[in-house]
Amino acid sequence: MKERKHEAPPRYDAAFKEGAIRLVTEEGRPMREVAEELGVCTDTIRNWLKASGIQPKETERQNRIERRQRDLEAENRALRKQLAQKDEVIEILKKSVGILSKP
Repeated sequence: MKERKHEAPPRYDAAFKEGAIRLVTEEGRPMREVAEELGVCTDTIRNWLKASGIQPKETERQNRIERRQRDLEAENRALRKQLAQKDEVIEILKKSVGILSKP
């Protein structure tokens, strides 16, 4: 039989864990994304959050809500800009029609 070497999981210092938690809580990034970026398991991030007294599901839900709100605000700004441009074009067309219709 082959001998399997069991390697202990790596130990992470407090600063590393705090940084990972901050990425999820303060920057609103998904746990999955943070875990991939840092090279750790998603469950590890979830455990660190729980250990610090943060509810992972609630954090993820809040992050999704905030991200959706930012997306909607950006879309709203873009639509307002588009509307302003179209209003400007309409005003120019109205003026040109007025000029052309004068005898």
